[in-house]
Amino acid sequence: MIMLIQSLGKALSLLIISMLVSCQHKPTNSSLANASLTMPSSLVILGEVSDDPTEVFERFQPLANYLTQQFNGEENEIGKVEVAPNMETMARWLKSGKVELYFDSPYPAFLVSEASGSQVILSRWKGGVSSYKSVIITLREQGIKQMDDLRGKKIAFEENFSTSGYMLPYTYLKEQGLILTEKKSDSQSFSEDETTYVFSGSDNNSLQWLVSGRVDAMAMGSVDFQQLPEETRQQFIIIGETQSVPRHVVVISPTLSHNKVMRLKKILLQMNQTDSGQNILEQFEQTTKFAQLPEHQTDIFKEIRPLINSNSNDDW
Repeated sequence: MIMLIQSLGKALSLLIISMLVSCQHKPTNSSLANASLTMPSSLVILGEVSDDPTEVFERFQPLANYLTQQFNGEENEIGKVEVAPNMETMARWLKSGKVELYFDSPYPAFLVSEASGSQVILSRWKGGVSSYKSVIITLREQGIKQMDDLRGKKIAFEENFSTSGYMLPYTYLKEQGLILTEKKSDSQSFSEDETTYVFSGSDNNSLQWLVSGRVDAMAMGSVDFQQLPEETRQQFIIIGETQSVPRHVVVISPTLSHNKVMRLKKILLQMNQTDSGQNILEQFEQTTKFAQLPEHQTDIFKEIRPLINSNSNDDW
């Protein structure tokens, strides 16, 4: 009898232990629900190159939030904005996935996409403009009326990462047969056939330099030129203009899955079709909409490649 009782006791103990183990390893419906609720959502991370992070966050955060909310189907989601100090850092961040979407004009977009393996997926109508070009202008009273007149003269570009203020006009002037040489110091000497160029840092500086006689010509975006007051424009003549390129483009990180790329692309394309989307676009530097790249434009960097090949950028 004693042996029987001992056997029953051991069996009962094993049963209790088995039940406890089973309870510990089997998740309840409540725990499954909580686990699904705590799973991290998919952030949408935007990037910009700037030395003023506060200003960037003000412009970009609403769009980052909107894209994240639309992607996850949750109203209170918050996206992320990363501010890079330079183009090289932005390229690294796109390559690693620290930044997923980057918006810029074609020339800097080309530089970061080439360095990071990223791709351009859409165009952006910034300020209501789908495309733009560069114009070469001189003072009307100077008597410079054609490209050939710029031999032995000096032209002002904006900055070395500008599409309309450098890349497009530089390529155009080279195609016109001009020999372009950057003037880095007053002690440099040049031949009469060379056209020298300097970087002014802004269109306003270039205009001042042109009016004061510091330079003989300048390049600027066609949209910016048309926005000058009529009486100011009358002081200048346009002696050349480049081909048009998209105003801005959307660059996407190579780390994203095909599914996420397609979903983000769809969200961006549909933004201008809703009131909430239009409100966010307006806050994002008065963007009208995002659009498919023109079908005939198989290579949006066609105008840029000659510049990259003939004038490698030493800043990278």
